[in-house]
Amino acid sequence: MANMAASMKGQKPELKHYLRSNKLPDVYEALLTGLAVMCPDDPLQFILDKLRCLKENGMEELNWDMFVEDYMKPPNKVITESNLDFIFNLDDESMIDFIDIPVNIQRGQGYFGGRFEGITKSRKIWPTPEMYATAYGHYNMSLKNMCFSAWMQYYLHKKKKKMAMEKKMTRAALHHAHRILRVHLNVWRDWLRYRKGCQAMAYHKLKRIYFVSVGIVLFREWRAVAKRNKDQREYFERLERGENVDDEETFGQGDGDAQDKLSGQLGIELAVKVFSFLDIADLARCACVCRSWKVIAYHSSLWNRLDFSKVRNRVTDLVTTKLLSKCRPYLIHLSMRGCTQLQSSTFLSISECRNLQDLNLSQCKGLDDESLKFVVKGCKIILYLNLSHTHITDASLRTISKYCHNVQFLSLAYCKKFSDRGLQYLSAGKCSKKLEYLDLSGCLQITPDGFKSLSSGCNMLQTLVLNEFPTLNDDCMMAVAAKCTKIHTLSILGSPLLTDETFKRLANNRNLRKLRIEGNQRISDLSLKAIGKNCTDLEHLYLADCQRLTDASLKAIANCSKLVVCNIADVVQITNTGVQSLAEGSCASSMRELNLTNCIRVGDMAMFNIRKFKNLVYLSVCFCEHISEKSGIELLGQLHALVSLDISGCNCSDEGLSSLGKYNNHLRDVTLSECADITDLGLQKFTQQCKDIERLDLSHCKLLTDGAIKNLAFCCRYLTSLNLAGCKLITNLSIQYLSGVCHHLHTLDISGCIIITDKALKYLRKGCKKLKYLTMLYCKGITKHAAMKMTRHVPALKFSDDEIPVYYGYK
Repeated sequence: MANMAASMKGQKPELKHYLRSNKLPDVYEALLTGLAVMCPDDPLQFILDKLRCLKENGMEELNWDMFVEDYMKPPNKVITESNLDFIFNLDDESMIDFIDIPVNIQRGQGYFGGRFEGITKSRKIWPTPEMYATAYGHYNMSLKNMCFSAWMQYYLHKKKKKMAMEKKMTRAALHHAHRILRVHLNVWRDWLRYRKGCQAMAYHKLKRIYFVSVGIVLFREWRAVAKRNKDQREYFERLERGENVDDEETFGQGDGDAQDKLSGQLGIELAVKVFSFLDIADLARCACVCRSWKVIAYHSSLWNRLDFSKVRNRVTDLVTTKLLSKCRPYLIHLSMRGCTQLQSSTFLSISECRNLQDLNLSQCKGLDDESLKFVVKGCKIILYLNLSHTHITDASLRTISKYCHNVQFLSLAYCKKFSDRGLQYLSAGKCSKKLEYLDLSGCLQITPDGFKSLSSGCNMLQTLVLNEFPTLNDDCMMAVAAKCTKIHTLSILGSPLLTDETFKRLANNRNLRKLRIEGNQRISDLSLKAIGKNCTDLEHLYLADCQRLTDASLKAIANCSKLVVCNIADVVQITNTGVQSLAEGSCASSMRELNLTNCIRVGDMAMFNIRKFKNLVYLSVCFCEHISEKSGIELLGQLHALVSLDISGCNCSDEGLSSLGKYNNHLRDVTLSECADITDLGLQKFTQQCKDIERLDLSHCKLLTDGAIKNLAFCCRYLTSLNLAGCKLITNLSIQYLSGVCHHLHTLDISGCIIITDKALKYLRKGCKKLKYLTMLYCKGITKHAAMKMTRHVPALKFSDDEIPVYYGYK
């Protein structure tokens, strides 16, 4: 190879150009690669075969590895280009001095701007001055580029150095600022520490003053309570010794201070707030006390609401017209319920109250079509109108539809004289699209055609009340359910003809939130399944005395997560399983009221599951005879949110009552009627634990004596309602205990207390000034004269001296 390179070194450039143009080095490279890789047995024959193949196929596809089989082709070249150049001596300087010029060029300008003087046989070209100038220009430009690059690098270096210096200066300035802030922060921290120390000292001083003040207030209150308890104890002891106690000696009646603290210390706004809880008669009395009270009593905010129902037996046209003339500019709410003595002059005065929005004329016997026309023509912005128990006809409904454009609440309960035509007038009026509440209870004269007319016009109804409607059937309700799709509250107590079809259709509207059904023996579990499936927003469910319902109904409604009230009283097929379904459903967290009255198959296991109702406030398990005392009643005490409890007729004695009060001392309303095993000892323990009792029913607890009432009066001073009916051992001493301490008592029932005499009524008049409801049935020891005298002090009094009924169980 070295010899070949040496032989090619002295050859002419034309020969080298010829070798290059005919690709002889490439052919040489391909043959050498094939020989080196394939290693044939006959190299000469291999070369001849490949040259023959190359001659036949041409030089277009010539490649360095084309003579190597595919499976033996190396990834890289075996012979490099530098070796080929060395072999063929292609890098000789003679190749540089000669340029391949086309044959047809004779004279002219060269590639570098020079002129061709002539071409010899060797076609040798010498540089011209223009070529030198071009080369010099190129060299000069290269120097300029080198200098510019050097200057640019120097400039960038200086710029970078300047930027670094600016960054250092910025950091230095920031550091200086932070240092100054740190100095100020230290000064401020020292000042803050000093101020906090001062505030802590002041706080401790104020705290000490506060605790001393609170201690003084508590001591004064404790002293007053201790003195009152001492006086009450001495009062009870004198009563037990039989000493003569003055009738005026009662406690809590006042301290003799007649100063006007109400208007002087509270201010006019708080005084008006206090006076707002009084009725009309009390406001009139307060206005006669002094001038300052008169100013408060005649404040305009106290007269935007008038309720004559509390004085309905004494109110006359003269009184009403006088009051209405004074407060008509700001009167908004007016109730005339039960005012039977009113005539047309009163209704004419009502029509002058242009701002009236709420009007209750129920049970007004003097109301007729003409009087109502005066009222609605004058009071055109009425929103709430109650005409129940009146004698209105179709003409009144026509008047309402014509003049009352904004009425939303309308009650026509027990109005017997209007017909289907009246409902047709109502549905065709302008108020039909705004009417949301309608009460048609007891209107038995309405036929299915009337309900169809009503539903076609008043399709925005949301609340419909149809109580005491024994003629109500599926045809009536189907028309309502088809058109009034926005109804969310439905009450149909006492409608035994309705079947499952009606309730299924109502459930399809998916809007029911409150449903009240009573005395229906045709409704079954199918209705409750449809309601539980579609009405997931159900909140109030009342299903009393629906005998066909079973545990499947409770299981169906258990997933109503918003259910608050569930009343299934007298549904005798409900068992522990149904209550368990409710307790395990999503409604357990929202349930607040549960009524299981007379569910005779419910027992202790149900009480165990009821504990899961953490927010239960009211519970009634009346006459659930399978609830035991130890396993059932004691578990109810673990319902810490429970406020009202009714266990009438259950197996409860002193032990169960004591356990109930021990675990839950927040009870306010307790009914223990017909719990015959309760004695004075059990009631004493219970009242000592539950001192906040406000309403207590002890009727037909025949073992109770005056000792039980003594403990009750001493512990439960805020008692407002007490039922002692059927407690035959109660005497006048018990009434004297109550009248001496329980001054908040407003409801009392002593029916069947045969030992009580007229003297007890004297105690009640002196001590219980707030008494409003008094029941004295079968009290043979009380005379009619004393009872009639008592009516002047008690608004609602029931009295009879008949023989004791057999169901009282007296021997």
